[in-house]
Amino acid sequence: MKIKGVLIGISPLHVIVSLFCLSMFAITGVGMGDYTIIGWGVLFAIVLLVIPAYNSYSVSKSYEKLLPEYERESKYYRIAGIHDAMLGKPVRIRGEVEKVKGKLICRPAFTINDGSCSIVAQHGVPIDLDIKVGDNVEVVGMVVKRFTFFGKMVIHLIGIKKTDKVESPEDSDKKRRRGKNRNRDGKADNADKAENTENTDNTGNTENTDNKEDTAAETSDEPSDEKNDETPKEETSAATGKSD
Repeated sequence: MKIKGVLIGISPLHVIVSLFCLSMFAITGVGMGDYTIIGWGVLFAIVLLVIPAYNSYSVSKSYEKLLPEYERESKYYRIAGIHDAMLGKPVRIRGEVEKVKGKLICRPAFTINDGSCSIVAQHGVPIDLDIKVGDNVEVVGMVVKRFTFFGKMVIHLIGIKKTDKVESPEDSDKKRRRGKNRNRDGKADNADKAENTENTDNTGNTENTDNKEDTAAETSDEPSDEKNDETPKEETSAATGKSD
């Protein structure tokens, strides 16, 4: 069942407990002739179902918020390389599902093997994927102890998805490095293009400035030529007057 796009799960055990309590209230109410007891039993049974449903919803929402952060900060590890010093750290593993359990109580746990070792990845709420034995999966989560302070190390599963094939951490690191190199090359190309564009603009501005200066110089030369043309005329007229 989904509420606002969030998958919630109610364990069959919760339903059984609710029905058992409701039946006890009903028997008591009928035996005493007080049917209000049955009404209280119905309310109590509803509460027994609402509490786990709300808990499942809130946990699923918190997983959705944490998943982008874990995907960004987690690194790929071989399962055999996970040790006690990594407790509380985000990790990412890939492997084949060997065993699936806990679906009946809405707390699925997957035993995953990547060829080096196996580990259990357990989730606190149902997942919206049909994962079976033999599927290749990628898991993002945090390394924890099975029973908080003791027990074997397990992965507290935050996100899981199916993959076509299982890649080693070394192959994943190579792909990540190639992607970074491509991004750097792309940024360098963009910087060169921007620099060339800027140089082209500067060259165009310089040419425009030179053209403006040439135009201004030609304009300033024109009046002087007119004055030079007028001066001989005046001298000629003066000479003509004297001769007369």
